[in-house]
Amino acid sequence: MKAQPKTLSVTLYIHAQKQFDGSYLYRLYPAKYSIESGLGFVIAEHRIDIPFTEPTNSELIQLEIDALKAEQNKILADAQVKSSLLEDQIQMLLCVEGKPISKIDEEIPY
Repeated sequence: MKAQPKTLSVTLYIHAQKQFDGSYLYRLYPAKYSIESGLGFVIAEHRIDIPFTEPTNSELIQLEIDALKAEQNKILADAQVKSSLLEDQIQMLLCVEGKPISKIDEEIPY
């Protein structure tokens, strides 16, 4: 037996932000922001009902595992980039010995 869809109620606020050319940029936010925030001013408020079927425990666990794996892959990719940058710095420092280059080293090998 499938769970009946529930309804989530959300209030969304449309903000208008004046641009340098005099036009307005419209954006949707889940909260009211003051003019001082720099996000514009509220011009409309809409309450929306979104149908939502609550996932089962096993679905929630699988979704959490997927999110954790995605975060893990992002961390590994960032670490690889950082490691490569550090390796480049190490290699540059190893090349700088403070000694003059010999004439043989200056020759183009091809």
